Amino acid sequence: MSDVVAANSIEPEQLMKFADAVWPERPRERILATWWRRAAPEWAVAAIDRPSGRMVGLCAGRPATWTIGGDTHPAVAICDWYVAPDHEGKLLGRRLLRRFETPDRLLYAFSMSEVAAAYLGRLGWIGPRAANLLALPLPRLVRLPLARVPPRGGLVLEEHVIAGGEALGPLAADLDRIEANNATARARMRRGADEWAWRLQVCGAREYHVCLLRRAGTSVGYVVVRRMTPGASRILGRRAGAIITDLVAVDDEPAVLRALARAAVSIAARLQVVVVLMATTLTAHRRALITSGFLSPGLPVIGRFLSRAAPTFMWSPRGPGAGLDAEDFMFTFADSDVDLAL
Repeated sequence: MSDVVAANSIEPEQLMKFADAVWPERPRERILATWWRRAAPEWAVAAIDRPSGRMVGLCAGRPATWTIGGDTHPAVAICDWYVAPDHEGKLLGRRLLRRFETPDRLLYAFSMSEVAAAYLGRLGWIGPRAANLLALPLPRLVRLPLARVPPRGGLVLEEHVIAGGEALGPLAADLDRIEANNATARARMRRGADEWAWRLQVCGAREYHVCLLRRAGTSVGYVVVRRMTPGASRILGRRAGAIITDLVAVDDEPAVLRALARAAVSIAARLQVVVVLMATTLTAHRRALITSGFLSPGLPVIGRFLSRAAPTFMWSPRGPGAGLDAEDFMFTFADSDVDLAL
């Protein structure tokens, strides 16, 4: 028998013994700095084996609010979902997962292992479906040609830098305004000031470069670029990389997305990284990024590599997830804990 407790109540040494069994390759400092150790207790649960007192299971859920069909719903992205090898086959993973299930909540997972996808499939989840992973090697080489093409149509760029633990300041009103004006029909996470305030509270020592785009003084979109934690990506190893965590334009306007994609290239070039990555399920995102020099899964050689490395997603068809198709979802790195882990 096992007891389920708040995961952030687990002592570091007990957590590390569990980590040695389930992800021995992760550096100790990354495990102790994981986002759910700074979040409210309800967003991560752990299973404790009664006879031994050992931690034998973990399930974290990244909270969010989603817009689906014009209505708002609570949502949770399932992440860091593991059971110790000697406790597999006892339905412990299902028990932990069900701590996050409520009738009104969308449950989904983005960027998961094949083992997790197979387990979720047996529980009736839909998927897995693949997102698009796009990459821009050596953004410094692409920056200069793009810099010769300034934004058109009265679009003006405005850059901000915000770090973990800081307040949004004036950005809060712009983020809420963009969210309120974004009438896209897709199922998507709401990205207003409340969501960003939560992210900055739990993200730790991260610094986000936010490029806001205005037209006639009104904010119409933004892009966010962040350096990746060295060693966090198996693809890059210790090489310097960056990710585009968010790319948002009111009604997915192509001209705004193109201007923001070019701004992201400029930011990545200044960060002096060897590659910048973005995952997305939106065709509009993909077009804007390809126009700015990003390599896509459609290319003959590198495309096969990007397809294999692309994150996959699944969702529960119960509650708000009923009736949704893969094409209905808008996903980027920010929609799970990928941004908080890389």
